[in-house]
Amino acid sequence: MRNNFISATRWLCAVVSVSVSLNATLSNHAQAADPDHVIVPGYERFQADMNRFDAGRLLISELNCQSCHGVFQKEVLPQRRAPILTNVGDRIRFEHLKAFIAKPQGVKPGTAMPHLLTGDDAASNAEALAQFLTHGKSPLEAPVSSSAVSRGETLFHSVGCAACHGDLRKPADERPAFAMPLGPLDQKYTVGSLVEFLKDPHAVRPSGRMPSLNLDDKEARDVASFLLKDIDVEPRMMVDYFEGGWQKLPDFDQLTAKSTTPATDFDVTVAPKNDGFALRFRGFVHIPTDGEYQFWLGSDDGSRLLIDGMEIVNVDGVHPHSVKDANANLTAGPHAFVVEYFENGGEESLSAEIAGPELNRQPLAALVSNDKQPPSQNSSIAVNPELVKSGQRLFTSLGCASCHEFGKPGSEEQLPSQVPSFAKLDPTKGCLSTQPKKGIPQFALSNQQRADIAATLASAQTPSDATATATANHQIGTALLTLNCYGCHQRNDIGGVPRELDHVFTGSIPEMGDEGRVPPHLDGIGDKLKTTWLTEVLNKGAKDRPYMATRMPKFGAKNVGQLIELFGNHDRKTEVAEVEFDKPLHRVAADARLMVGDQALSCIKCHYFGTHKATGIQSLDMTTMTKRLRRDWFHRYLLNPSAYRPGTRMPSAWPNGKSVVPHILHGNSAQQIEAIWWYLLDGTKARVPSGLLVKAIELKPEDRPIVYRNFIEGLSPRGIAVGYPERAHIAWDAEQMNLRLIWHGAFIDASKHWVGRGPGFQTPLGDHVMQLAAGQPLAVLDDNKQPWPKELARANGFSFNGYRLNKAGQPTFDYEWNGVEVADFIEPIAAEPDASLRRTLTLTAPQPVAHLYARIAAATSIQETQDAWLIDDAIRLTFDGVEPIVRQADGRAELLVPITTNASNTATVRYNISW
Repeated sequence: MRNNFISATRWLCAVVSVSVSLNATLSNHAQAADPDHVIVPGYERFQADMNRFDAGRLLISELNCQSCHGVFQKEVLPQRRAPILTNVGDRIRFEHLKAFIAKPQGVKPGTAMPHLLTGDDAASNAEALAQFLTHGKSPLEAPVSSSAVSRGETLFHSVGCAACHGDLRKPADERPAFAMPLGPLDQKYTVGSLVEFLKDPHAVRPSGRMPSLNLDDKEARDVASFLLKDIDVEPRMMVDYFEGGWQKLPDFDQLTAKSTTPATDFDVTVAPKNDGFALRFRGFVHIPTDGEYQFWLGSDDGSRLLIDGMEIVNVDGVHPHSVKDANANLTAGPHAFVVEYFENGGEESLSAEIAGPELNRQPLAALVSNDKQPPSQNSSIAVNPELVKSGQRLFTSLGCASCHEFGKPGSEEQLPSQVPSFAKLDPTKGCLSTQPKKGIPQFALSNQQRADIAATLASAQTPSDATATATANHQIGTALLTLNCYGCHQRNDIGGVPRELDHVFTGSIPEMGDEGRVPPHLDGIGDKLKTTWLTEVLNKGAKDRPYMATRMPKFGAKNVGQLIELFGNHDRKTEVAEVEFDKPLHRVAADARLMVGDQALSCIKCHYFGTHKATGIQSLDMTTMTKRLRRDWFHRYLLNPSAYRPGTRMPSAWPNGKSVVPHILHGNSAQQIEAIWWYLLDGTKARVPSGLLVKAIELKPEDRPIVYRNFIEGLSPRGIAVGYPERAHIAWDAEQMNLRLIWHGAFIDASKHWVGRGPGFQTPLGDHVMQLAAGQPLAVLDDNKQPWPKELARANGFSFNGYRLNKAGQPTFDYEWNGVEVADFIEPIAAEPDASLRRTLTLTAPQPVAHLYARIAAATSIQETQDAWLIDDAIRLTFDGVEPIVRQADGRAELLVPITTNASNTATVRYNISW
């Protein structure tokens, strides 16, 4: 049984600032400028400490040997598939493809692509294959902007690219040997084709070894520009250079240019000085089809865009980089353009972009030229039908079709039966031979790699070894090694950030130390994270640590195999018992809100809460915790954070199991942690903790009630909130003629509506917020089984007649329905620990009304207790002189009160509400 496939002691390379020292990776990991063998990052980094079976198995997977030789035992992950070649002519230059086919290792040292073409006809066969694959297509050319190159360099060396490919700012021979080489990208791609690949690498490389970093269009273009910074593109426009001092754009027609030169992009660095200059770019923009186009112009300082002499966008004046946009209807064909720009002082920048019908947002320079002839965007090769046919035959006969999909999905073909299975392979012959026969793939393998593969094959052919079952932990390690997760993460003292690349892992909050810049370890990750979140992260990537520059990439669900299940089965623990409370959950949540706020544990000092920033460092968002974490782990972690993350800055609020806030929930640690969990289950809907609303305009009813008419969350736009000095508050909906919200504590924050334009709906500021039944309050029913009307109250004839205040300033809400006048009066009743409400509905009818009902509650559960009605185990109702009816309707319980008018055709419904 193979459990420890890597010796942990030698490879403890994660950067941890306390108690654990940083072990240096070995000096022999510096690579030559051009590697002479296949580079598999996990193999290069860990081979010296791996057993030979696992080293060879990793190579078998990453060289895609299964495509020809069948399944190799039971793999944790799908094998690494070769790139999909469908439409390869749209993304790779013909000359590069031809050269790569002819001599893969010579064009891209370190590639896993074997050498197949030998003999005098190698060059012509390569030409034929390239002709067949591209059918004369070639990717569109586009210029590279110096500003994009600068941004792309920063992105490449911060978001995670460098974790696998190394620091490209250093010479090749100073990069670690396990850095995946990129090859001559400027010979392979154009800016546009590399952008598309970076945005969705799985579309071409479906196995997830090149994961997606979820780059948006601009980020992908910036990174592509950096990687292709040496690309040679013909000038596309002319630029006039002027000198002077301006506060706004000058009249260029009145100026004499110091020089006029060709340019490939709207690049302000063409100016020989940094301040006091102006530029005028001019040429023709070629519109592909009739329609409306959107233009973006950004600059520091001023600029404007003119097309056919008409001003389109104006960003004039002295200012930091600012972007404005505008639309214009244009016909297909060339249009004269001018971009004017001036720089007064300080920073200088200029950007121009376009989008339109079937045209994604992209640099304007991609569509411009010096004259009315469209820019030369490709170098298509004349198609030779005979060569295409020859290439098609070669694609099958050489075995290319066994590895590469070309055409319809799943079009790879299995080679003929004479190709031996793994069980029958002779490790001294075939692909492993140092001098393979013609037609046999020749991989650029080192002697060590050949020996490891041979040892694996020999071991697999021995029944005892071939049937051995690896432990779950070993299988997890194999998967992490294959996907190069160890390049960022540590697990079981293996892997983590290597010393050579420590500097590319950065964060925006230095006070967080390594926790704020180095990806977390994966010890017990299946115990920590919910299966749903693990699946989400591996399938889609994540960016829930905004302070950390490195992103969690997207590998794709189909590429992680059994890894998620293995994490859960191996790591998961269940040690925390269920926790019970002696109060309703809405009061428990209020206690939790108090704990995480600035009056108790002050979690808000380090954790932001939804859209509200923390008051100190900006660590993980509390509102996402129950979405990500398992409850069991959450309990154990809060009790002892350093046991789960050594060196963490997360303090313990329950040292030795004892609470530092003993006045809340009896000081019971389990109840306090469970309360926080319940509170956070509401996610972004949870009440904002105390201390975060620093710019709040809190309305405080002290001597008299406050009536606040504005947009209230959960109500129609005709909501009316009333705050009482007794600190029990209501919100009444004048659209539905009903009491909709009740809560305790603070009343409301008016800043949303009193500052600026006042948009949006405001939530109550206090605790114990309860939402009451929506819909019209009264109805005439033939019997108590007839469904309650679903229409809005106003649509069914209800009309609001306003409200009136008594001497104490308490409102009574008046409305009318079919001649029945209703007065709805709610008053607070002081009590401990919180006030209750007493509601009185007074109805006056012109004549007796039969079968009239008031709906008091609609909830999941309504239970009758000895002296009250309990709504969803949270709200307690006691009635004066009436007998409510409970019924089931549409899967919910409803509490109805039958109303019978007296001789004066009046009726009163009175009840108390406590919660």
